Amino acid sequence: MTQESQTQFVSVPVPSQYVTQVYAYLAELAGTTAVTSPVSQVPPMDPSVNATADSPAGESLPVVEWTVEDFRRLAIEPLSSVQAVARVLDLLAEKPDARVSYTAIAHHLNIEKKSLQGNLSAFTRTVRKHYGRRNWPITWAEALTDEPGLKSEFFYTMSSPVAERWIQARSQG
Repeated sequence: MTQESQTQFVSVPVPSQYVTQVYAYLAELAGTTAVTSPVSQVPPMDPSVNATADSPAGESLPVVEWTVEDFRRLAIEPLSSVQAVARVLDLLAEKPDARVSYTAIAHHLNIEKKSLQGNLSAFTRTVRKHYGRRNWPITWAEALTDEPGLKSEFFYTMSSPVAERWIQARSQG
């Protein structure tokens, strides 16, 4: 009997806002990249803003400034989800302090939005588990968009000081 045929499945109710994060976690456990079907059209949020009483693991972690050394570690992380986010950081570092839409990021990376969403969710887990913090090195805000079929979407920004550290880490790594 193979391991696949021995796998038992259990139904677990999950609040809808956490479904993509659960998919990302399962993909991480299986060693694959999460490709999820979004519950809504918005990506997962920055955990430093989204931490709630419902997420004690995230809330108990500090907000810590990202250093060049942190970025060096991040840049060589082999997880495909982290490498996808590293490409997002590359894009945002080219345009410090500029807001870049979720749609534009997915288009630039040439990946489907739902795949980007899964990678961002997995990145949140990596940040918490491997970096002991709850904040991403970028910020986000929801705003109106002219993207067809959407009223609003998330826009991501990397500050100039963070972009400088990211670029420095990339050039040294």
